[in-house]
Amino acid sequence: MTTDLFADRWLSSDPTYITSMDRCEPASALVSDDDTHRKWRVMDYRGPHLSGKALIAGVETEAPPISLPLEARGWHAISIGVWRLKDWYLGMDGAPRILAKLTGEDTYHSLRLPTRRPPTDLVDGWHMWTGEEELSESFWRIAELDGQHLELAQPSWIETARNGAEAVKCAISNIAYVKLVPLQQDEVDLFARPSTDALSLYAHNDVMLGHADTPEELRREILPFADTDFTRIYWEGAMGDLSSYFKTRNRTIDAPGRDVFYIGHARTEAEGWRRWRKSGLDPFQVAADTTHDLGMEFHVTHRLGGFRQSPVHDYWDHGDSLYKLHPEWRGQDRNGAESARLSFTYPEVREHVIETYREMTAYGIDGVCLLYNRRHPLVEYEPPLVEGFREQHGKNPLDLEEDDPTWLRYRAGVLTGFMRELRDAINLPITAIVMSGEQENLSQALDPAAWIAADLVDTLVPYTNHPEWNHSAFAWQNPDALQPYADLTKGSSCELAPCFQTAELKAEDYRNIAAGLADVGADSFFFWWGDTGAMANYGSQWSAGRRLGHLEEIRAWKATGSPSLDDPVYPLEVLNGWQTKYVTPA
Repeated sequence: MTTDLFADRWLSSDPTYITSMDRCEPASALVSDDDTHRKWRVMDYRGPHLSGKALIAGVETEAPPISLPLEARGWHAISIGVWRLKDWYLGMDGAPRILAKLTGEDTYHSLRLPTRRPPTDLVDGWHMWTGEEELSESFWRIAELDGQHLELAQPSWIETARNGAEAVKCAISNIAYVKLVPLQQDEVDLFARPSTDALSLYAHNDVMLGHADTPEELRREILPFADTDFTRIYWEGAMGDLSSYFKTRNRTIDAPGRDVFYIGHARTEAEGWRRWRKSGLDPFQVAADTTHDLGMEFHVTHRLGGFRQSPVHDYWDHGDSLYKLHPEWRGQDRNGAESARLSFTYPEVREHVIETYREMTAYGIDGVCLLYNRRHPLVEYEPPLVEGFREQHGKNPLDLEEDDPTWLRYRAGVLTGFMRELRDAINLPITAIVMSGEQENLSQALDPAAWIAADLVDTLVPYTNHPEWNHSAFAWQNPDALQPYADLTKGSSCELAPCFQTAELKAEDYRNIAAGLADVGADSFFFWWGDTGAMANYGSQWSAGRRLGHLEEIRAWKATGSPSLDDPVYPLEVLNGWQTKYVTPA
């Protein structure tokens, strides 16, 4: 019988709860009376299940690193319990987090702490939303302990004002208890047994490094994927002529010369990249080395349509962009109007992208990925394309319906030719992200069938089964939507890796979708927003996600009735002397 290794629920030993967080060292880093700069505040709590002392730190605390003696030896499952803040407590300060590692480790794990979402019924749920308090926990890891301490820290980063003034901003943090569950020897053997038939998982990262100014902080973005079913990291390399690495002829994200930014995170990101440049380190190389050191492949991506951004993102269009310098390469719509795109109809645009991929090969990459899921159209009605169709078919495409199949397949030949040029230039595996199905792909000049027939793509990633790359709608609820792609790749060397949109999925959703897609014919799974914010955050979703390739565990879970995978929650009666039974609307 298959054992479901979800979090620590499969373990047989009784847990030990360490609830006195005021035991953390040094004692000089703790204070009990009020919020104090560079001090963790101690708060008492009491409930029917757990009572103890919690530590909290706010956005201006800059709490110092502390350590908790675990006094344990042998293999243990480690979970971290916290005060489960209600979302309305957080305002605009973002998700609460805490950093954790064991003594001797060089990189913290970044845990996003569980919060309480608004009730679906604001009448019946009013008491919960304005009264009551509770604890919840995040399963962190299984590790062999030998007397180490648990080292904790508050995440912080630098925010820079226009005048150059720097301020430290912190994530709201707290910790109420640590749970340790010892493993029996047969459980250790089961946990350590190598996987032989698990599907591979692939994680994409947008590389927003505004909060990662050092190699250690950057490694936090990759470390969670070690010792999981993930075998590849897809790292954002470029969009258009903007590169997220320094050994390039392109513009870079540090935006040299830009003085004013439209939105705050744009400045935070640019200033972070400026600090990287001053350090003499290239974060792209750090990411590649970290990924390889953890035994995973490092693939790089390019947002092919990113030569010009929409108004809300046009702060990325700084400097002498290729779009500004070469109006003759711009797209042209059906009415003859110039579009805000550079067109792949022009060989200079295709060669620019291929040269950008060539640059990235200097970082020791293992594959390239074409992000066809952003900023279309890449090919429209440019004069050379219209004239070429007229010569070949004796018709003007402007006289045909927009969805004329002959025109669409002819136009798709531009990107098929680009794929061939890329294959010839770079001897590395190619991944391509595509749309919901054949008709929508052809409408955007994508022809996966032609790519597979010509052996031009190694991994095909259907982004969603919804139109227009809608990543807000719940995808693949009906796994049969993948069947046309399964039929397309069957018998070919191209693997099929449907994409998961991670932001709003629950752990149960992960498992149900994975089982359904695997039954249809998925070879692996691709995760957009596969990062520490949306996915690898140590909630129940991550407990499911990191072993999602183990289909036999999912089937065992389904066979027992698909029990809830929600994080444990423990009600509180008193928090810092406050009786939580009262309803106290703000």
